Amino acid sequence: MKILIVDDEEAIRDSLSQKLTRAGFQVSTAANGLEGLRTFHTERPDVVVLDIAMPEMDGLTVCQRIREVAETPIMMLSAQAVTEVDIIEGLNAGADEYLMKPIRGNEFVARVQALLRRAQMTAVEAESGYNDGYLSVDLQRRHVHV
Repeated sequence: MKILIVDDEEAIRDSLSQKLTRAGFQVSTAANGLEGLRTFHTERPDVVVLDIAMPEMDGLTVCQRIREVAETPIMMLSAQAVTEVDIIEGLNAGADEYLMKPIRGNEFVARVQALLRRAQMTAVEAESGYNDGYLSVDLQRRHVHV
């Protein structure tokens, strides 16, 4: 599984990258929002980890741009004094998870793994069909029930 870390602080990129690599992930990094967006389009990672405050393009904008083209799980990071409004803004921009710096390594890896599990479960559900209680579509059998 590929993870993209986009953060302007080299020490944080290196630390998170090491933790994920030890957990068996392939990691790409970018030092600013614009580079991160370019890397996203070329690497197609399974999860994106985005700092909010970055040069070139902030994390919220990167998140929104990714959401325009993909449903890739996104984790936002922030070192700023975060309010409930900031968290809601990040989640409304399309983030699936929001963590405050400093980040505890084991918790970070566990949260990335949880994002991947949820994304894989959603993909399996989408492949098998649709059911909202009124309409049922079985894609494998090609049946529709109303």
